[in-house]
Amino acid sequence: MRTSPEPMELLRAFERSGDGVYAVDFDQNIVSWNRAAERLLGFKAADVLRRKCFDVIAGGDHLGHPFCGSDCPVIACARHGRAPENYDVRTRSATGKPRWINVSIVVLMGRRRRSVLAVHLFRDVTEKRRRELRARAALRDSPASTNGAAADQALARLTRRETEVLQLLASGLTTPRAANVLGVSRTTVRNHVEHLLAKLGVHSRLEAVVYAAQHRLV
Repeated sequence: MRTSPEPMELLRAFERSGDGVYAVDFDQNIVSWNRAAERLLGFKAADVLRRKCFDVIAGGDHLGHPFCGSDCPVIACARHGRAPENYDVRTRSATGKPRWINVSIVVLMGRRRRSVLAVHLFRDVTEKRRRELRARAALRDSPASTNGAAADQALARLTRRETEVLQLLASGLTTPRAANVLGVSRTTVRNHVEHLLAKLGVHSRLEAVVYAAQHRLV
């Protein structure tokens, strides 16, 4: 009888990916590191294999709060066969330069629970994040483009939680990270976002962040 391939066998499909790819086992040891990962972050496979992923990536948000760590939300999801939404994380290259990467997760399940692998596919979004930060800085230094009284009224309609969500969005946090910080579900965060967009009269998260920056909310 033919059996399904084990996760380590399936990893071969990712070796030639244009994205950086590294795989982490149940205990968060790096078991695979492709050439694109070497090119993007500068670490050779021989330097990272069998090391803990959180020691190599040491990821955090833009405020320096750690994201990577032992039993992080990503590996916790993978151990239960679930893949979290893609997310941005701040890391450093082998030469110490700060880099922003966007990460997607593929979970490979084996016949045994501990044979699970969390495959991380990532791409460099450093320049994109830098442009966003420059745009926000420029907006903070520019006069508000809408009536101040009307803006105050719109912001006053936000609940405390909606204001917190808006501030987290302006800080660059994704929905999963905002949910983790607030201790609520992702669906709850999305509902808060929809409500605050309607109250501010804007149509996207980016417009909401711009609005908040213009009116000194962040």
